[in-house]
Amino acid sequence: MDAIVIDNRLRTMADEVSRAIVSCPDARIAVAFLSQSGLDIIRPAIEENINRGGQIEFLIGLDGRITEPEAVQTLYNLSCQFSNVSVYCHPFLTEGAIYHPKLYLFQTNENVCLVVGSSNLTRNGLEKNLEVNVRIFASTHDQVAIEAYDSYQELKFHPNRIIPDQEFLTLYAQMFQEANKQRAGEKARRERETSNLTRLYRQKISTMRRPVWNRYRDLVGWLKVVYDMLPDDEFRNEDVYAHEDFFRQKYPGNRNIRAKIRQQLQFLRDEGLIEHLDRGYWRKL
Repeated sequence: MDAIVIDNRLRTMADEVSRAIVSCPDARIAVAFLSQSGLDIIRPAIEENINRGGQIEFLIGLDGRITEPEAVQTLYNLSCQFSNVSVYCHPFLTEGAIYHPKLYLFQTNENVCLVVGSSNLTRNGLEKNLEVNVRIFASTHDQVAIEAYDSYQELKFHPNRIIPDQEFLTLYAQMFQEANKQRAGEKARRERETSNLTRLYRQKISTMRRPVWNRYRDLVGWLKVVYDMLPDDEFRNEDVYAHEDFFRQKYPGNRNIRAKIRQQLQFLRDEGLIEHLDRGYWRKL
């Protein structure tokens, strides 16, 4: 495992992210904020990844003030044009905890490049700001990679995550425009308009599609290894425990293999990939 710091002084996030997108066929990016100028910086790398047949996925936060509608629209247009581009959005709907990650994951075979830190997908975050990010090269079986992909999956399948459509993006653009107006003399009218927009926006979100698990793309790390070992049709915990030595060789840092197996079975059940029949009994779907 190899790690370096990226602070936009000696190294920029723009260079590191662009290089990783081009060189890795599997790219997954989860950020709180997105701007068109930031997207433009890595757009050539995205297009090269697409043309090479890679897969690239974005989890974008929609705060209504910083994430720019035109940037989300650009990604949405790419996802409509190319089947290997996916875009998911996380609208900020409640007070309190907000969607605020900066996680970049790139994979080639069993090698992972992950970047985590403070940089959003904006021009300032990628080039100008004084940021602190850590880039780590690891194996897909290293604990840090497993935990990074686990975190990414939690972000992707969060209850607030949606698959955008054009009607939703139009509403978001209107919300963004109203939120960024500064004409204080029209405050009362703007508040009424924003209230109506917010109601329409929330109504739209309640009807939208959510991401669903893809067993070929979303199963990574422990989940994939356990799923691949499951017998077809019905099985018992003991059938999976029979591969305990294999799991221990693959993940030598884990001291409680059976508990980890049970945890993965519960995750697979929650995502509809297996069915719980009785205590210790399951069916692969």
